[in-house]
Amino acid sequence: MTIFSLARPLRWAVHLVVLSGLLLIPLGAPSAGRTSGTVGSLAAFSDKIDPAVLAAAAKSPDGQAYALVFFKEQADLSFARHMNDWNARGWAVYRALKGVADRTQKDVLAGLAARKTDGAVADYHSYWIVNLVTVRADADTLRWLAARPEVARIYPELKIEAPKPQPVSAGPGSPGTIEWNISKIGAPDVWATYNVTGTGTVVANVDTGVQYDHPALVNQYRGNLGGGNFDHNYNWWDPTHVYTYPFPIEDGHGTHVMGTEVGDDGAGNQIGVAPGAKWIAAYGCCPDNDALLSAEQFMIAPTDLNGNNPDPGKRPNVVNNSWGGPGGSLIFNGLIEAQRAAGVFPAYAAANSGSACGTMGSPGDNPAVGLSVGATDSNDAIAYFSSRGSNPFGGIGPDVSAPGVSIRSAWPPATYAVLSGTSMATPHVAGSVALIISAEPMMAGKIDQLEELLRRTAVGLTSSQTCGGVPGSQVPNNTYGWGRIDLKAAVDMVWHAGTLSGQVTDAGRSQAQP
Repeated sequence: MTIFSLARPLRWAVHLVVLSGLLLIPLGAPSAGRTSGTVGSLAAFSDKIDPAVLAAAAKSPDGQAYALVFFKEQADLSFARHMNDWNARGWAVYRALKGVADRTQKDVLAGLAARKTDGAVADYHSYWIVNLVTVRADADTLRWLAARPEVARIYPELKIEAPKPQPVSAGPGSPGTIEWNISKIGAPDVWATYNVTGTGTVVANVDTGVQYDHPALVNQYRGNLGGGNFDHNYNWWDPTHVYTYPFPIEDGHGTHVMGTEVGDDGAGNQIGVAPGAKWIAAYGCCPDNDALLSAEQFMIAPTDLNGNNPDPGKRPNVVNNSWGGPGGSLIFNGLIEAQRAAGVFPAYAAANSGSACGTMGSPGDNPAVGLSVGATDSNDAIAYFSSRGSNPFGGIGPDVSAPGVSIRSAWPPATYAVLSGTSMATPHVAGSVALIISAEPMMAGKIDQLEELLRRTAVGLTSSQTCGGVPGSQVPNNTYGWGRIDLKAAVDMVWHAGTLSGQVTDAGRSQAQP
């Protein structure tokens, strides 16, 4: 019996711990939500506030600033890793996260509500995917928050955006062929050899919205009930509550990305890696950090269109994230860890700031991101714009590469366009995860193994560029990572080996038939 070890390597030297070792002196509960004690006593806790937050408040015309308030206690999700029941795992993670947030945020939320009536707080929002509260408030309130014993650290907003692709160009309406990038990673070979196209899996993206009725996407939309009827509950989330159905809100970026994940119109436009998968989406990129937090939270426990009645059993297998901000920020690392605990595979773009070394963006460079994705062309050459390491938190970056130059995919209102970017590369990984799970359902939720599988089966590529002291002549390197993904090789390994107890073995393969 052949055994392939797919244990996650010790790739990271740094892990996010939000000031868990602080010893804090509790202050008395403030009356009516206002500060107790003197300004001097509060100043002792100001080192818990990132200086950029107070600086922003000082410069703001209304004296207020936006901040992310992280709490000391974060849910312990270590129990979830070995849970195999999809529904039970999802509910257990959700309840653990929600329980900690509900218990520890209560007094802070009451204080913020009182301060809002006085005008000291403009707005605030509570989250459970990471135990934090976002707030726009004055400096006095920020210092009051810092003095709270529950609070660990207060950070400024991370400026995020969808990595800007190269200029859009219109593509032919019906090429009658499988797109080169889909063939490059071996997806058609998987379809033909194993008779799997993603059926039984759900993919997602957090992006600018998706045109749900695009000809290449409408049949794959999970909210499509047939006969022209749609139910967007649990399948679409807009934190701004402006758009009640999935549609490109800012541009066609999210539609293009989803097209590469699952697109196929049945009439020759074969643009997607996993055309048999279903998809859902959330608008998270890129109004602000609140939209992102809410959208990513939806991916653990989808809700109805009003944000009520969460059901973790309806979460996707994989979520594509073709967005990011400046490198070196760990603000979203805990969010990614929560999704991993729930069994949701997080795929992140490396960013489009190349070709210099040290240009990885966040959260693509975060420790919790097991597969950040760089972009290659049809000849497997690295794209000039593709960001590369070294990673500021240790390890190789990007982790793998995928086609991301001149990628033809869906574009509103019912056409196709060619774009380039790591945004275009990342959905190849998301679609690949869906195909692997479709071929071997026991791989669902096994994030470490899926990542290691894609790394180890990638086509190793080398470069003359040395980044972060790692010669480009070795594999992995900080230009291509482990190389360009090879989906056929990955499915071959799983199909002939299977998975059992954290290892891939021929005894563990389930009964899906080729």
